[in-house]
Amino acid sequence: MPKSILFKYCQTSLLLAQLRTLLFFIAIILPVSGFTAADWGYCSVPVITKQSENQSKQQVTEIFADQLFSENDHSLEFSGNVELTRSTQKIGADLIQLDKVTNLLSASGNISFSDSLFRFNADSIELDNENNTGLFKQVDFQLYENHLRGSAAKIIQLDASQRELYNVSYTTCDPDSNAWSLDSSKLTLDQQSGQGTALHAVLRIQDIPVFYFPWFQFPIDNRRMSGLLAPTISSSNIAGTQLALPFYWNQAENADMTLTPIWYSNRGFQLNTENRYLFNNNEGQLNLSWMDDDLTEGDRWYRRWNHQIDLSADFHSSILIQRVSDTEFLQDFDHVDTIEDIDYLKSSVTIDGLLADWSMQILFEQYQITDADKTISESPYKRLPRLRLDRIFSAENDVLTVEWKNEWVQFDKEEGITGNRLHIAPVISYPLEDSYYFIKPALQLDYTRYSLDNNLNDLNSLERSLPLFSIDSGLIFERQANNTKNWVQTLEPRLYFLYVPFEDQSDIPDFDTALLADSYNNLFINNRFSGADRIGDTRQISLGITTRLLDDSHREFFSASIGQAYYAENRKVSLSSTIEERDKSSLMTVINFKPQPQWNIQLASVYDQLEKVSTQTDISIRKQSAKQVFNIEYHLRKDTLEQTTLSFVYPLNMNWTVVAKQQLSLIHNMPVQNLLGLFYESCCWGFKVLYEESSDDNFEEVDRAVYFQMTFKGLSSAGKDINSLLEDDILGYQAQF
Repeated sequence: MPKSILFKYCQTSLLLAQLRTLLFFIAIILPVSGFTAADWGYCSVPVITKQSENQSKQQVTEIFADQLFSENDHSLEFSGNVELTRSTQKIGADLIQLDKVTNLLSASGNISFSDSLFRFNADSIELDNENNTGLFKQVDFQLYENHLRGSAAKIIQLDASQRELYNVSYTTCDPDSNAWSLDSSKLTLDQQSGQGTALHAVLRIQDIPVFYFPWFQFPIDNRRMSGLLAPTISSSNIAGTQLALPFYWNQAENADMTLTPIWYSNRGFQLNTENRYLFNNNEGQLNLSWMDDDLTEGDRWYRRWNHQIDLSADFHSSILIQRVSDTEFLQDFDHVDTIEDIDYLKSSVTIDGLLADWSMQILFEQYQITDADKTISESPYKRLPRLRLDRIFSAENDVLTVEWKNEWVQFDKEEGITGNRLHIAPVISYPLEDSYYFIKPALQLDYTRYSLDNNLNDLNSLERSLPLFSIDSGLIFERQANNTKNWVQTLEPRLYFLYVPFEDQSDIPDFDTALLADSYNNLFINNRFSGADRIGDTRQISLGITTRLLDDSHREFFSASIGQAYYAENRKVSLSSTIEERDKSSLMTVINFKPQPQWNIQLASVYDQLEKVSTQTDISIRKQSAKQVFNIEYHLRKDTLEQTTLSFVYPLNMNWTVVAKQQLSLIHNMPVQNLLGLFYESCCWGFKVLYEESSDDNFEEVDRAVYFQMTFKGLSSAGKDINSLLEDDILGYQAQF
């Protein structure tokens, strides 16, 4: 019989809304992070997106059926190929009964429901909109965007916020492909508390049970919830097998803790905690680590407290306190979150702010030696405190500019010279510029006063006053480089004059000063030293020239610069009582080339013309796209460092990806870090296996480790977090799953 009955009925929209809300809670029995991280393009079933907002606002409900029967004014019975449609929502059944007075809906026989997000089939449905209750029997459901499908023997809606699902099974795999599934005898979803509870849950891989959860709770919204996190497993030849089982404790709305016990087969038990808190004007994090190490036969620990405070609208303070038990801890446990292998561990308290038109900073800073090869004399000075007060003044015509810098520092150390330093450095400049030129004369007056202890020959009170005069100038020429492609080439010569008179500074200690590295940009600054303990004497002219190529959208895809400084007299100021007699600097070269948006080629070179040798060379060739990464690097520092690096991420096909890195020290002929990994990703699961070998700081010993990670899309992952490791060690790596 043809569908001869068309019935328009608006009250059923309430029942459909209740039905859709109930089904929505099926979706959130999985972690939300599993949805956003997964790439469902590997699946054969297409992903269906949401309908437009205009469509979802259509409120009229239409019912098609072969027959309509009504015993009274408030009871309706539709039978025979029933289709109930409202906007994008559709219910199909053999029989649908409606009661307009009690707001009851029941359906039976070949029931199907679908909208822009869900689809399900069931044997029977009973909905009570008046009491917000419902009953579903023998339900098969599918969520399009999350690629989730599953079944439940029975779903009961107890009230507006509580639901119970019995004999539930779900997976994100394609139909007829259960690579994994999670089964539970009962799921309770409580919208009011934001929590779900599962009883007798079993994780199955290819229908084989691999893990049993007698009871566990999970969040069903964005509220944090205490519970176990995914375990991690790895292995190395020094520490042995490592097993970590983190536990998340949601202490309050503004405080939480992650407690991570780690067992090392060769070292013993380690306990790590990450404590976070957040208040209106301040926030912070406290990290603690402790273990009784079987290898060193002693207690080992690490403490780190980072705190940020907004004192007012214009003042901010930060606190960083770090301590470690021994000089080997950071190297042994740099795989633990927030722990980094460095030579000196900094602790500091900083207050920054604006005082009228002045920017100010107060800093208290000290370091702990964390490298056994470093001595106290090599460690940085404590700055207890450092005070800075700076301001930039501009004249009414916005041409004449005065920049005023003031600094006072108290330096301290367990041995050697200590004392305080006052440094005042006003700068007057008169910059002139247009589209084709710039010229900037500047005069800086440096006054420095020292009050010292333990200085040589009892020279504990020292003063230094020096002028620094410079003129920075340049021209910009443009021409049409390619008429067909509309390229533009620039030619930019640059001339920099600098004069600083000599003053003997050999009696002044070195608190925080170092000789700057040779580079093209450093040819055009007024001091070859960092810090204020040395002002380099010079009478020099720096010459440089840059050319650029711009495409028709004004994107710079090529640039090259070359420059050199010429000296009229010897430079006598140094940190080692040496005199620099060369009449010109090394030749500095910088080249950048981007033939395509994904490719980037860079070269930086410092060539010593007297010795006819390159003292610094940095070469890199990079390609970075969404799924492919390719890096070649070469770095040279004469007599101290020579390294090559090759790294890539390459998809072999749709499912398999290989990752590799070889970073080699050519001086020691040993690996700095080598990586080799193989990744597999399918519709609903994937795995990563990664091998790593790395040398210690002295290139005396190589540590080897193997990491494994398995991911169930839409559920969770287990094993070492390989993504975070690769993001740090391979430039351009982007996690795909």
